[in-house]
Amino acid sequence: MGPEAFGRYSYMLTLAALFFILQDGGFKTLLFRERARSSPAMKRYGDRLFSWAVGNTLVMTLGGVLCVLVLPFEYGLGIVAAFLYFGLQAVANFISSVLRGDGLFVREAKWQAMVRTLGALGILLGLFFVGADPWVVFGGWFLGVLVSLFWAPVSIGRPSLGGFGIREVRAACLGFMAIDAATVVYYRCDIILLEYLTGNSAEVGYYSAAYRFLEGVVLMAMPLRVVWFRKLRLVWEEKRFFEQQLLKMGLVMLGAAFVVVGVGAFFSREIVLFTFGPEYADSVALLPWLLVSLVFVLPNGVLTQGIVARNRERYYAFAAGGAALLNIGLNFVLIPAFGGMGAAWATIATEGFLGVFLLVGVRGRG
Repeated sequence: MGPEAFGRYSYMLTLAALFFILQDGGFKTLLFRERARSSPAMKRYGDRLFSWAVGNTLVMTLGGVLCVLVLPFEYGLGIVAAFLYFGLQAVANFISSVLRGDGLFVREAKWQAMVRTLGALGILLGLFFVGADPWVVFGGWFLGVLVSLFWAPVSIGRPSLGGFGIREVRAACLGFMAIDAATVVYYRCDIILLEYLTGNSAEVGYYSAAYRFLEGVVLMAMPLRVVWFRKLRLVWEEKRFFEQQLLKMGLVMLGAAFVVVGVGAFFSREIVLFTFGPEYADSVALLPWLLVSLVFVLPNGVLTQGIVARNRERYYAFAAGGAALLNIGLNFVLIPAFGGMGAAWATIATEGFLGVFLLVGVRGRG
């Protein structure tokens, strides 16, 4: 696409990721947690959570598409395609949550591999036959995930509504939605603010390219976090053992972060030029700074799993909300003066702030 078109694509992806919070409705995390070990208040609803999740996604996706078609959205076609893709991805995530909660990690890994492979194949076919345009990427992604759902290892069944009418379900889902909203805001607002404050799509493209490596490392750590979450959930009432396990997990992630930061800082030019090409040379200076944030990001991920495993999602929502506000404020101050570098510094400061709150919260009462 080139830096400018890639910047537009990243902007659309960020807007769709914000709407994805409504499409998911907090059900992905709720399904995982309750399948691993049901909370007393949720036991009688366990067999209906999946159909409620799919019903919420269907309603929200149709509503979002309708709004984009009626209102004068910039890049409307691309945003519609992104909404449709994320709707199907939400259903794929619900299936993953069921498999993870049941401890079927190998089966879930195969499911993830199929979804991602068919999604990538759909994107490549779209780029080859149609062209390098953001809406083509999302459209191909949508078709790939749609095909994968025909081989879903969990029966999707008929969508149903009514989950949000039950107080216990509504409270848990709203808590998880607040967490997702705050997390997406402080992870993604830098892209939106870079576009808004600089008006330079190429600058957004350079920053987005460097940020892809940060996201890639977090993605590679996700399988461990998934397995560890279930382990923590099963022992969440045994406080001492729970904290010992959490400490070991956090130290592993901290050690991994230092290794990645060291390698990334030393080979940043080679990494960027090999993966994105010489057009993205301006991303080289940004990459080491974004990787520094992994010193907080990876251990924070473990602490987050611990807090959610102990039913403290309200505390985490509060902490993440504070981090999001801090991140927005720092971006407004730093981006006009330093551009993408300022956004990277804001990311480091925000993750450090969040880490302090998570350390305090994980030791609180469940």
